[in-house]
Amino acid sequence: MNSGSRTLMILFVLLSTALLHVTVFAQQPTAKTFFAIGVEEANKMEYSEAIDAFKHAITLKPDYAEAYFHLGSAYYSLHRYEEALDSYKKAVKADARYLDAYLSLGSLSSMLGEYDNAVKALKTAVDINPQHAEAQFTLGNIYSEMEKYEEAVDAYKKAVKIKPDHAAAHYNLAVTYIKLNDKMISEARKEYMTLKKLDKELAAELEEMLKGK
Repeated sequence: MNSGSRTLMILFVLLSTALLHVTVFAQQPTAKTFFAIGVEEANKMEYSEAIDAFKHAITLKPDYAEAYFHLGSAYYSLHRYEEALDSYKKAVKADARYLDAYLSLGSLSSMLGEYDNAVKALKTAVDINPQHAEAQFTLGNIYSEMEKYEEAVDAYKKAVKIKPDHAAAHYNLAVTYIKLNDKMISEARKEYMTLKKLDKELAAELEEMLKGK
């Protein structure tokens, strides 16, 4: 290749590179672009930056349910619970079958003392997927906090039926049996026998509770 051809080749490469950069920078960022940035920042625990990115995504796509959900999680990580709650509500408004958003909405509502809203959210989650053990378990926890022990038992029983090795559900079921009345102690002991095979530490705690019963 002579010097003239080499020069033309170099100019062609430089021109192609310049045009490529122009094309890249000319493209407008999309909602998905900002969402991906938000997820990346959240994974690095840079929650304020994640919040800004998710907000940009929502600005471009106002019905972006997943962005609302992750925005809520970022707010939650910063203990900004009211803002997290609002984001979860917007997530389920944008997608009425967003199960994870209902779970988070229910748990946070319960934490903030909004028990009726918590039950409503968890019941919706269960309606979406009746075979979701964690939804049943969380619903049981909320009923237990409300001292609605019979409803809690029902939810815990469904959780362990779906997932027989759910140690925490077996433990909470047994504790709820104990809280109900002495007639249910035999049922609590059955849960203890099951729990011994699943989690020795929880079984030991339950054993202490059962002493003298």
